[in-house]
Amino acid sequence: MTNQFLSQLDSFLTTHASRPPDSPPVAVFDCDGTIIQADVGEAMFYFQLEHFLFRVSPATLWPDFPKQDELNNLYESIVALPQEKRIQDRRFPSFAEMMIDWYFDQLAEGATEKACSDIVRLWAGFSRSEIHQVASATLTQELASPVSQRTIGRATLPKGIRYIQQVVDLFRRLQRRGFDLWAVSGSNQWSVEAVFEPLGLPADHAIGIDLVESDGELTSQVKAPVPVLGGKVLALQQRTTKQPLIVVSDSTYDIPLFEYSAGLRVLVQSQNGDDFFSKGTIRRDKSWLVVERPALLDSLT
Repeated sequence: MTNQFLSQLDSFLTTHASRPPDSPPVAVFDCDGTIIQADVGEAMFYFQLEHFLFRVSPATLWPDFPKQDELNNLYESIVALPQEKRIQDRRFPSFAEMMIDWYFDQLAEGATEKACSDIVRLWAGFSRSEIHQVASATLTQELASPVSQRTIGRATLPKGIRYIQQVVDLFRRLQRRGFDLWAVSGSNQWSVEAVFEPLGLPADHAIGIDLVESDGELTSQVKAPVPVLGGKVLALQQRTTKQPLIVVSDSTYDIPLFEYSAGLRVLVQSQNGDDFFSKGTIRRDKSWLVVERPALLDSLT
């Protein structure tokens, strides 16, 4: 963080953040593009495809998928093979392409909540302990990988996750000041927990898209409210009645969350060429701080 940023932050904290120990101020952090330079929910989707980790046919979990029979036939043919042969099978590229295209086509059409929820539904049939292991393995693999690209089927997709130094520093600074810290994200619950766990955030303060559990297994039913767009505010309000004093995010998707802040709004400019203030029709005033040119960390220390 620049000296000017720190000066503005400290001035704000000195003026506004004095609270008794039993009533700490709340700060809320987005995950993807904010605390990390990547999308951990998408990374877990790619990990699932690369290891063919499915307990239920995607065609069953996506009843509105336009080519259900074709997708189900591909799935049934591939899942019948030994694990080590599945992604090598000639049918796998078509299967992966259909899955990936469905997700990104919905995003392109503006169906953000639906797209994000659909890739979380793919974990139906797993236990919560199993899914935590997958989330941990995904993050470990992504942190160890160079920031580059991967190929799944015929798709070229991003690879490699890095923490953003200025936001990690801000998180730790607020930690030391006794803030009640929260994370809220449109990625799945388990991956958000994995990202924030090394920073000391309790799992019950991490909010992501989650599935209803039944008899020890996750179902395809998404818990409401879905923490996407305005749903982030609703999901946060379910956990704490206190309005955040600080909100940190990188995206116009989080304008409702920014507007919920009672004090400071910290924008992380991790999306190159994205003019937040003009696209979001937001007036930049003294309530805004901007993290410019975010630096990436090779490891957390």
